[in-house]
Amino acid sequence: MHIRFAQIEPTTRCNYTCGFCVGRHMPQTDLALQNFQRFIDSVEGLEAIELQGEGEPLLHTDFFSMIDIARAKFPNIEISMITNGSMFTTDNIEKLLAAKVGRIFVSAESVDDENFQKIRGGKLERVRRGIRALLAERNQRQLKQPILGLSITVLRSTAGELHEAIPSFYQQLGLDGGINIQPLQNMPQYSEHYSHDMLSQRLDKASSDIANTALQTSVALKKAISDRGKTLATGFYERLYSSVDSRLECPWLANGAYMTTEGTFVACCHVKDYNKYGMGNLEDAGKISENRKALQKTLANGAIPEQCAGCTVARNIVRNNRIVNRNI
Repeated sequence: MHIRFAQIEPTTRCNYTCGFCVGRHMPQTDLALQNFQRFIDSVEGLEAIELQGEGEPLLHTDFFSMIDIARAKFPNIEISMITNGSMFTTDNIEKLLAAKVGRIFVSAESVDDENFQKIRGGKLERVRRGIRALLAERNQRQLKQPILGLSITVLRSTAGELHEAIPSFYQQLGLDGGINIQPLQNMPQYSEHYSHDMLSQRLDKASSDIANTALQTSVALKKAISDRGKTLATGFYERLYSSVDSRLECPWLANGAYMTTEGTFVACCHVKDYNKYGMGNLEDAGKISENRKALQKTLANGAIPEQCAGCTVARNIVRNNRIVNRNI
């Protein structure tokens, strides 16, 4: 298979209990190292790997072996990850630096200690200490990577933190990898697992206005977001989504791949019913290719495939293709 960008799910296990995480409703499994090796052996043209899925990647005992395997075949490959930030131990920091991980996003919704623990089931102070320790060791060694940023899921109750609290947290810790901001996922494959309380955290008009005002008026927030545009911060998703004209074509179906802990391939990182929407496994390269082309054709013809329901990218592609088809 020729794949430029691959997101690999090391584990569905996690030491946190976030109420919006689909992973807590999945079988708790780890990707077998031999399956990761088989994937690397079978793929060509790989430029970047995002090692994360529905669990905490650093819980996988072979996490760093995966990086070694990938670099053995693709020496210049970019490695990135998203983590909950709770496992920046001395040993893991040493291994992250030695592995030359390019970018790490630490996921959060709130930078208030009480809210953080209520939402995530862990302690923010542990995350603070870990980030400081990792950055201090990186800087002491005069290394440029990994750059560290924040991936913020905005909830109705935390939208007010965007203007000042979150950019202040970013600045005070010396983070430099940018801030990624997204609302609570509304795709049915996610929302069907939300409790009543979590459903109430979806943005309404008032909280959306608060978030949009912060994005427009907070100088510190805009500065932190703009850090993602730095050369060293150009990461997996930026490269994937700029690899095609995503107004008309899904970058995942064109150049990306998502492999689950079971070695099953799905259309993208947002498809979570692996049994229903699996496109094939490591033995099914031809089948996977056929399924990807079929999904691309469906989108090009102006229809949204079932597994893409609720996806804003798919919705935009369908709308734009309908306009193009009308004008032909």
